[in-house]
Amino acid sequence: MIKTAIKKLVDLKRLVTLHVPPGHFYSPIPNIEELKVKEKEIFDTKDRELAGIDLNEVEQLEILAAFKKYYDEQPFPQKKTEGMKYYFENSYYSYADGMSLYSMMRYLKPKRIIEVGSGYSSSVTLDTNQLFFDNKIELTFIEPYPERLLSLVQKGDEQINFKLFKQEVQNVELKLFKELEQNDILLIDSSHVSKTNSDVNYLLFKVMPVLQSGVIIHFHDIHYPFEYPKHWIYQGWAWNEAYILRAFLQYNKDFKIVFFYSFLKEFYEAQFKEMPLYLKNPGGNIWLRKIVDD
Repeated sequence: MIKTAIKKLVDLKRLVTLHVPPGHFYSPIPNIEELKVKEKEIFDTKDRELAGIDLNEVEQLEILAAFKKYYDEQPFPQKKTEGMKYYFENSYYSYADGMSLYSMMRYLKPKRIIEVGSGYSSSVTLDTNQLFFDNKIELTFIEPYPERLLSLVQKGDEQINFKLFKQEVQNVELKLFKELEQNDILLIDSSHVSKTNSDVNYLLFKVMPVLQSGVIIHFHDIHYPFEYPKHWIYQGWAWNEAYILRAFLQYNKDFKIVFFYSFLKEFYEAQFKEMPLYLKNPGGNIWLRKIVDD
């Protein structure tokens, strides 16, 4: 009994003991007081150029213009409504994100969508697939904790064409991602944390290189200029996916930015005048295209 108690204490100590405290220069958790001294510089969103990254503004604006033709047909209610899985007034994937995904599906007309991390974004794909594609898009959701997704699926939805992998993406064979073809979509809403054996590392280091040319990749919660909103940081959200994605894209000719919502909102907000839903509860989504084969 004493040995068992000692082992539990050792295990507990291991859980609460950090190599260095948060904010230490060896810790990935930033020092908030140091950030506040330089916050104007750190959280500046006005720089139009990012070293080593082609923002591809012409194509971004062309795609945004194409989205206008789908705007008046958008079917989503503000509040939870019988017969619809998605609604705008949610805390996870709201107006701008939902509209971007809906419009991109209409624009690309994909045959397959694989979603890593599922929930309200999945309800957008399910509704859009049902209402505009007669459920012909093959949907695959990879989500180790699918309770939110399943809570959004209503009675009678069992006939909808989707597959659910209830596991971490790190345990999904690369063969699945190799099957995506031109204009198919890989939707990524990850843990947002790069660390040993993380989903972010697996996706960037293993999955992205094997995608076929023409596949479209979406990352959620990415804000221009690859920095997190100040209030997120000050609340203790020490995510780092945006930084590693920025490094991935620098001087990378194999992937092209095709739509970066927060960039467009920052510098071309007037383009959204005819689509005001995009300006309610602005989200963070970036869309890339793989432009060469593995």
